[in-house]
Amino acid sequence: MKSQKGIVDYLLSLGEEFKKTYEFYQSLVHTFEKKDYNYFVQCLNNAPIGLSSYMNTSLRTLKKYQKYVKNTFIYPYTNGPIEGINNKIKVIKRIAFGFRSFSNFKTRILISCNTIQK
Repeated sequence: MKSQKGIVDYLLSLGEEFKKTYEFYQSLVHTFEKKDYNYFVQCLNNAPIGLSSYMNTSLRTLKKYQKYVKNTFIYPYTNGPIEGINNKIKVIKRIAFGFRSFSNFKTRILISCNTIQK
C-alpha cells in the first residue's frame, strides 16, 4: 500500500498542468494558514502560466473579491455556526415530513439547537 506522499507524487508526475495547479493551490493554502495577506496578494499577482482552467476561474474570482478576502485575514469571524444551524433546520424539516403546526416545528428547532429546554 502506498503512502499519501507516494500517491501525490505519482499524480503530480502525470501532467505538468496538474503539478503547477497543485503547487499554486498549496501556496494559497499556506497563505491562509499563516494569515499572511501580503504573501496572498503576491501569489495572486505572480500566478504561474499553465494553470488549469478551473484554477484560472478561481484566480479571477479571488482577484475580483480581493478586498473582501482580506477581511478573512484580519477578522476571526466565520459564518460556519450559522451554516450549521441552517443545516440542522433542513434536516429537521426533511425528517418531519411537514409539521402540522408551525409552532411545533419552531419548538423542535429551538430544542435541537439548545435554545430552550425540553
